[in-house]
Amino acid sequence: MRAGQVLAWLGFGAATALAAGCALVPLAWGRAAGRPLLAGAPLLLVGLVLLGAAWAAGGRVFRQVAAALLVPLLAAALLRPVAELRPGVLLVAAALVTAALAGAARVVPARLRSGPRVGALLVAGALAQVGVLATLLVAGGAVARSLPGWRGAAAGPAVGWGWQLPVAVALTAAAIGLLLPRAVHPVTALVGVALTASALPAVAATPWPAALAVDLVVGVALLGAVVRPARRTPTVVVGSLAGAALLGHGLLVALAAPGGMLVTLGVLLPAGLAVAALARRGTPAQRAVAGGGLAVALLAVPAGTVVALLAVGSAPWWQLRAGFAAAVVPLVALGAARRHWPDLDGYASAASTVALGVLGLAPVVVPAAEPVPLYAALAALLLVVVDRDTPASAVGRVVAAALAVVAALAAAPVAVTALLSPYDGPVEPWSGVPATGPLPGGWAGGGALLVLAVAAGLVGRRTRGGAAVPALLALPFAAAALPVLLAAAGAPWPVVPAGALLTGLAALLVAALRRPDPLLGAVTVPVGALWTLAGLTGLLATRAGTLAGLALLVVAAAVAGVAGRRAEVRLLGCLVAVAAATGLAVTASLAAGLPLRTAGFAVLAVAVAVLYAAPPLARRTPVTGRAAEGAAQAVALVALLLTASAPRHAAAVCVLWGAAVAPRVLRRGESADRRWAFAGIAGGSELLGAWLLLAAGGVVLLEAYTLPAAGLALVAGVVALRTRPGLTSWLALGPGLAAGLLPGLVSVLVAPEPQPWRRLLLGVAALAVVLAGATRRWQAPVVLGGTTLTLLALHELVRGWDVLPRWIFLAVGGFALIALAATYERRRRDLTRLRAAVGRMG
Repeated sequence: MRAGQVLAWLGFGAATALAAGCALVPLAWGRAAGRPLLAGAPLLLVGLVLLGAAWAAGGRVFRQVAAALLVPLLAAALLRPVAELRPGVLLVAAALVTAALAGAARVVPARLRSGPRVGALLVAGALAQVGVLATLLVAGGAVARSLPGWRGAAAGPAVGWGWQLPVAVALTAAAIGLLLPRAVHPVTALVGVALTASALPAVAATPWPAALAVDLVVGVALLGAVVRPARRTPTVVVGSLAGAALLGHGLLVALAAPGGMLVTLGVLLPAGLAVAALARRGTPAQRAVAGGGLAVALLAVPAGTVVALLAVGSAPWWQLRAGFAAAVVPLVALGAARRHWPDLDGYASAASTVALGVLGLAPVVVPAAEPVPLYAALAALLLVVVDRDTPASAVGRVVAAALAVVAALAAAPVAVTALLSPYDGPVEPWSGVPATGPLPGGWAGGGALLVLAVAAGLVGRRTRGGAAVPALLALPFAAAALPVLLAAAGAPWPVVPAGALLTGLAALLVAALRRPDPLLGAVTVPVGALWTLAGLTGLLATRAGTLAGLALLVVAAAVAGVAGRRAEVRLLGCLVAVAAATGLAVTASLAAGLPLRTAGFAVLAVAVAVLYAAPPLARRTPVTGRAAEGAAQAVALVALLLTASAPRHAAAVCVLWGAAVAPRVLRRGESADRRWAFAGIAGGSELLGAWLLLAAGGVVLLEAYTLPAAGLALVAGVVALRTRPGLTSWLALGPGLAAGLLPGLVSVLVAPEPQPWRRLLLGVAALAVVLAGATRRWQAPVVLGGTTLTLLALHELVRGWDVLPRWIFLAVGGFALIALAATYERRRRDLTRLRAAVGRMG
């Protein structure tokens, strides 16, 4: 029995599918039995058969599905003859059929309603898609005709089916409202009204003002509908979005002419304020709509100002200035909103941020030749002024920072020019007073930098980091503004570089003299270094300017080296002061027309001053004192190098430096090591001076160069032996004796000249050294002197070999051998005692 039922239903399904396929042919052909009215009848019969089978089968789901399929089949059967006989009214006919089907589905008993309702919704949904697409094309065409802006727009096209579109959209929306639950009826109605209003321009060749009027009226009406009390959230959200879409479409259409835009903004201003006033006490969704209305109203003020000036044909720069001035209105409204409508503070802040952000960057895109840095800086300052450090102002802070960056970057070229080359290019050293003239763009750039300084100061006051934070944050901008404004005013040379130098030195002194602070150093040190360098470079144009700049640098560095708070600051200040003073000494000499060899004495005077300033500095900071002493030696070396081309001047420098260093040996409080160091430097300098004088005088006598060095070394060695008990004579006296004896001995042994006086004096000196060493029991003099005497004796023996007869040498040698053989044992004992005595010497 069950198998038979299955086979029967399979056969029925196959027959129904075949019948449906056959019924589609007349529907597609548009005729059945030769008549258009019957084109959909076969397919409708198939649907009725299917419904009857479902009803006979008794399944609820089967019945509902069959009923749902019957509704679209019925719609097709009704609309196919219309498409064949009256295609010009197909759209409105489809809407009427859809509405009728929706009404019919609505009156079906509740237990049978689900299927027909779903079918009617399918029909209505399909028609709604067509209507929405056609409406979007109409709205998009209106916008496209208004672009590009301010050039007018043609009327919309007149199409034969245009009048049907708003009717079809309205009927479709009504049908969908009948089929959906009662809770969504308001939402459906609002969407239907918005789409119908957008479709109205399709009725005829509608001019753009009419389309704009429809958008404004219906959009404001929709917003007025959603701000009424007790509106549900979906209704508020959908209605506000629909109204905003219509008003936004109206704004785009109004681009056709300034007058239309001005009217649109004039409608948005009161409408936005009204929506804000009515909806701010409602549900959260209504409060959001109120905030949006307030923001739009505030933005309409500066926008309306610009459009009004554009409508009367004002110059672009007037439009920008008036628009920026009108941007103050949103700021005033923001203050009022914070007092009376605090719940809308965030929206008012967002509107002010958008207005100032757009107007601050408007000169970038508007060809009005307006200064970008000034607009951006003023916009940033206004945003900082209205900032209350709340979450609602977070976006404003970000935009203010971005505007400040833009302003700084836009003003940077002018600032760099004013700082490095304010007088028509870089300054050539000692080329004379440069020509002056106003700096192009200087007033705008300098004003922008001053505005940024004020804004940075206000930000610093709110950080609560101390009283110095505002000044530190404003310092870079104020320091950059000073040379820019001076150059813009056409200040004569050297006002601009002198101002930069004084600013840089003041910043560095503040960093050196105030209590250590990370922010202080991070701001003042770069500013001070750059401005000081730029100022010194600018003062190089004349001799007097160079001297004045270096003198100021010497004074400032000396103050930092003496009174700096930290040891490293004092060290750096001391070194910079020494370097600047050295440069000042050289520059002053050259400026006076003196040669470099004469400038060496001025540099030497600096070295002497630094040498004697080191002990007071060392009392507070030993490292600074040691560094100053090292710098003094380096400066003295520089003085020597400056006089290298003149040996007599170089000798004078060495002698004077030795005389200056010598008193430091006798100064109280100096350690023994330091005394030795100073003594060595003084002695070495005097010795070098003596050598240079000898060389300058053409002296070629070897001992003139070696004996002073030997004497200096021997004196130092004797003093060392007296003060250091563990020191040996080799370390103390060996270098001096070698310097005194060896050069003469080598000359005697190697030179071809007989040099009798040198041989005699060298022998006497060697004998005296041996006697002195034996007396003081010093090993080095005995060994070195004895070695010298032995080599001299052998040298004399060799020289006398060819002078005396040979038998004399044989006789003397024989007598010596006889004497040595006779006293051999005693000589061995004497040699052993001599070796032991010499070994015991120190």
